[in-house]
Order: sequence, then C-alpha cells, then structure tokens
Amino acid sequence: MKFTSFSAAALAAALLSGSTHAGFPDEDDSRLSLQLTRKLSNNDQKGKHNDNDNTIDLIVKYKNEEGHTFADSFDKNGKGRVISQKRHTETITAKINDMDKLKKDPNIEYVELDVERHAFPNMRGYEVVAGKGGRRLSEETPYGIDMVNPDSPTPRLQQGSTSIKVCVVDTGYDNDHIDLPELDPNTGGFSPYEGQSWSNDGHGHGTHCAGTIGAMGGNDKGVTSVNPDPTKFSFYIGKGLTDSGSGSSSGVMEAVQKCVDAQANIISMSLGGGAPTNAELEQYREHYEDDGVLIIAAAGNGGNSGYSYPASYKYVMSVAAVDSNKNKAGFSQFNDQVEIAAPGVSVKSTLPGNAYASWSGTSMATPHVAGVAALVWSHFPDCSNKQIREALIASAEDLGAGGCDNEYGFGLVDAKAAYDYLSNRGCGFSVGETLGGCNQCVECTSAPTSSPTAFPACPGNEKYFKLSLETDNYGGETSWKVTSPTSGDVISGSGYESGTTHTERHCIQSDACTFEISDSYGDGKLIELNSFVYMYKLFLNSFAYVSVCIT
Repeated sequence: MKFTSFSAAALAAALLSGSTHAGFPDEDDSRLSLQLTRKLSNNDQKGKHNDNDNTIDLIVKYKNEEGHTFADSFDKNGKGRVISQKRHTETITAKINDMDKLKKDPNIEYVELDVERHAFPNMRGYEVVAGKGGRRLSEETPYGIDMVNPDSPTPRLQQGSTSIKVCVVDTGYDNDHIDLPELDPNTGGFSPYEGQSWSNDGHGHGTHCAGTIGAMGGNDKGVTSVNPDPTKFSFYIGKGLTDSGSGSSSGVMEAVQKCVDAQANIISMSLGGGAPTNAELEQYREHYEDDGVLIIAAAGNGGNSGYSYPASYKYVMSVAAVDSNKNKAGFSQFNDQVEIAAPGVSVKSTLPGNAYASWSGTSMATPHVAGVAALVWSHFPDCSNKQIREALIASAEDLGAGGCDNEYGFGLVDAKAAYDYLSNRGCGFSVGETLGGCNQCVECTSAPTSSPTAFPACPGNEKYFKLSLETDNYGGETSWKVTSPTSGDVISGSGYESGTTHTERHCIQSDACTFEISDSYGDGKLIELNSFVYMYKLFLNSFAYVSVCIT
C-alpha cells in the first residue's frame, strides 16, 4: 500500500516548506474500499462509519464553487453541512468507494476523515467529595479558586470594567441552573447536532466546566467561580459534543466558528482526541492569528506523553492538571506542548438539575485557565490575545523542575501575578513567533528545561531524518525502516513502548528514498515524517510506503 495523497513534487514541496497535513492515504491497487471498512484500534483515529450503508463521514475543503457542488453530489443527502464558508470547508457523509473520486478532483483541495472528539472523562478515584445530585444551601469557594486567585497576602483580584465573552465548547449548558447566568435562549449558544439543544446538557460535563469559569458568587448558593459577577463577563455556549460526551471534529469546529461569530474573546475546550486534522489546524490558526481569539484546551487524561488535539496545536494553550498540593495529577498528559497548569483534582462545580459534584481531569483544569484569562483581560481590554497568553505563562508559579517543563508547562496560572505583569508592562510589548508549549514565551526568565537540543549538521552529502511516531496500545507491533535503492535497508526501528510518542533523529545516506512502516496486527496510529503528517491504516501485514525521496 503506497501513500500517494500528493504527487512526489507536491510532497517534496510540503516537506521543504514545513507544512502539516493530516490526510488519508490513497490506494493505488483498487483495495481502498476493503481497507476503509477496517476499524482502527484507537477510536480517536477513525471517522464515523456506518456498516449498514457503507458510508463514512468526511471533511472536504473545496477550492471553488465547482468543487463545492462536486462534493455535495457525493453526500447521501445531496448537500453537505457547512463548517466554514470562508475556509470552504464542509462535512459530508459519502460512500466509502467515492472517497478516491473526491480526492482526485482538481477542484478539491483535500479530503480527510471527520475524526471523533470526546469529553475527557471524570477520573474516578481522585475525588475527595463526590456524588452527583448534591445540593448546596450555602455558598462555597472551591479550593481551585483560591489557588489561581488567592485572597492573601493581597486581596483577591476582582473583575475589571470590560466584559469579556467566554465560549465553552462542550456538551452543553444547564440554562436553568440557579447558580449559573441565564442566557438568551435564542442567541446564547449553538448546537450542530439535530435534536440536541445547547441549553440542555444531558451529560453534565459542559455545565461543570462552565461553573468553574462563571458560577454566580454572593448568592448564598452552591459555589462561586473565577468570574462570580455575571454583569462583568458573558458566556456563549457551543455544543461541540453530544449528550453522550462524544462528537466529531466537524461538530466541534462548527461550534467554535459560531463562538467566533458571536464575538467570543476566549474559547474553552475540555475535550479532544488523538488525531490532528488539517481542517482544525487551519481554523484554529485563523481564529488565533487573525480573529484575536485566545483558545484554551485540556492536555488529556491519558497519563502519558501522547498529544491530544486540539490542545497540542501551537495556536492553543494546552492545560495540565494539578492537585490541591500543586503536584501533577497522575492522569495529566505531559509533552512539549503543555503550556500551563491549573487545579484539576476533585474540583467542585455545577451539574445539571441544580446539582454539584467534585470531578477530576484536565477538563476541570482548563476552565480555571479560561476563567483567569477572562478575569485578567477585563482589566486590560487593549491587550491582544497573544499578550494575554504571554502574561499568563510569564507570571505562572513555577512548579516541578526549574523553568518550563513537559509536566507543568510554565507552572500554575496566577491571576494576580498576571495582572501585575500587565500593570508593569502595559499592552505595548511585542510577542514572538507562535510555537506553543515551553517555546511559547520569549520574555520568560527561565529557559525551558525540556526543549529539544539542536541536532548537529549531517556530514558530507548525508541528509537529516526525523521520525515522530505515536504508538497505540500495542506499541510492540510497530516497526519501520528506511531503504536505499543501492544498499537496501539503511535504518530501522521496532519494539516500541505502548501509548507513547517516540522521536528519532539520524543522518542517513543521500539516496535513501523509501520509508516503510508496519503494524503486525494491521492497525496503526499517526506518523510525522520530518514536518509532514500522515494518518494511516494498515491491513493484515501490508506495508505503507512513502515512495519519494525524503528531503
């Protein structure tokens, strides 16, 4: 099986330019239909597939109206669902056999799987106090609020005079909760899922996250929050996930687009999955770079070094979880895109039905950061989203190893420290290139402790080879090699640990052209070759090839 999603020239150009694409392999031996019916072992890597009608959900980016019409003609309902008219993206449900036809049309820019996204679950066993349905007759300040905005030795930072809009993209919002601001039922949110309203949260995850950001304070009920005065900030709700807690990348992207259309300043997403997509990357880049939106997402609850998306896109702040003693939670994922930390163990907040419970997860940490961002920004409305991001990480309380590290990022978010940082600096300072993780802050005094060291230049005419390989739950099944037409095998790897990301760097001979990767069981996850990202499926013991010279 060969990867031929692009011509050799196009692939080489992509490698040289450092672009990223999460695509799906074409098949040149007429077996695409058979192969697409196989299931991946990791649910994050598969598109929604219906065995009964042999269809699959796809994201299509078209170049022009001819491409738009052509894509719609393959949708089982005759018309795709728009994700963004501006970016020419939509999602369609098409027959598996038609995917190849779409990808070969000159008016289609790319086609990729509409991968799954899900709410990161409540990590049971970490709760100090738990129990869905518990009602509070007097108001409580959850410990996380005191950690990110303490009331000593100086008074707690109060909300500023500028109202900041926070969009929570999750499972919805209990609009009837006595401890949450009541939103306009017509304009307060959006749901892309038929029959499921944004103002009803059948899961509870979204309502819990919203409560940390903006549960009403001073009402002698339930809990308070980072932004307790609803007259000084506002919510918008994007139901990016269904009441089951799962959804699709297209559904999340639609919800995010509606957030931006509603003039949200901050988007908080306590959700994710293991598969990046080109459509998501393009959209979040545009919202961050062009629309001035600060995007914050949960790092993930896998307890490993794997990357979750959208958190691991460089245009998104990735949030780790700590406990009440400021120690990293065992479930919190750690990698070089983790940027900041917040309380995420046994966090008490709102649940549907005027209830409260203590839940754990990076999902619970994320709204602390989003809430602090809104609180600080309300005092400095002239600052950009990039400056607010820089202030949060430059002023964070360093935890763990000295300086930024993969477990805590720059450390625990601190509202008052970020306020002081901007009070001293103002909003006139410049920020560096968007890199994410420990490389994001150019003004921080502590150098990143886990930044990769520079790889030495390759001698003579040898060329640099880099492979980033994310294994599934059976890493020992994965092996790869690079071959040369003159000397056969040049370099290889196997025997990998499960559920982790492995990066290898080597100098290889100049005529080494073919990269082969195999999963002995017949499934696979994600590879990044130099800067070019592929999503792949492998079947039986067949190989996947990049049959052009690696540049």
